[in-house]
Amino acid sequence: MSTRKRLINVFLLLFALAGGSVAAQTAILQTASLSPAAYAIPVQTTPQIQSLDELGLVAEQYLIEKTQSLDGKAEIAITPLDNRLKLPACSILVPYQSQGARIWGRTTVAIRCEAPENWRVMVRAHVRIHTAYLVAGKVLPQGHVIREGDLTLVTGDITAMRPGVLTSREQAVGRTVVRAMQPGAAIWAEQLRAPRAIQQGQSVRIISQGPGFSISGEGYAINTANEGQVAKAKMPNGAIIRGIARADGIIEVSF
Repeated sequence: MSTRKRLINVFLLLFALAGGSVAAQTAILQTASLSPAAYAIPVQTTPQIQSLDELGLVAEQYLIEKTQSLDGKAEIAITPLDNRLKLPACSILVPYQSQGARIWGRTTVAIRCEAPENWRVMVRAHVRIHTAYLVAGKVLPQGHVIREGDLTLVTGDITAMRPGVLTSREQAVGRTVVRAMQPGAAIWAEQLRAPRAIQQGQSVRIISQGPGFSISGEGYAINTANEGQVAKAKMPNGAIIRGIARADGIIEVSF
């Protein structure tokens, strides 16, 4: 029915109800009741769209859980998704990262929808880890053996630094400076040399360990080694063994 005819019918209906005869009212009411669908307004349903803010929160919570075991305080910044992105609303969101992906620094979290539809989106983030690390408290010349008073702990974002920066005094005290360092310079493991653990010609104790057994014996070192380096020793029967140099003249051999 055209819009004009609908308006005429409505006008006649109102006229009849207001002052027309009973017969006219009845006739018009019957006519109107014959096609009620003609006056129905169709309801249009809009599919629900996934909240992009929710996706950001899911990625953030994932990174919070992953960084809980790290030393220091995590600061997580999520890059908002493009608001032009339209995804069907999801009831099961699964965040994950590919194997080997970094948790800190500039990273990405993938979020997969498993129901009611399958889709995937990538959320970018920047994770900073603020923790204490060691710096030189004064000029440390080459060959200097570090003491506790030579070191200072400062706090900063270690994700902005190259890996290997030392984070506790115990990692540096007693070690020898390989290259001179200026005050405030961060200290890395490769800048220090471990103290001599084995001196060539000294008597050493060899400890052999394996699943369910431990054997020890005596010998003589045939090379000089720092703690953690490979040391060789000659046994009383002439056999040459090699193992890892430990403090107090011990060579550790594992099987």
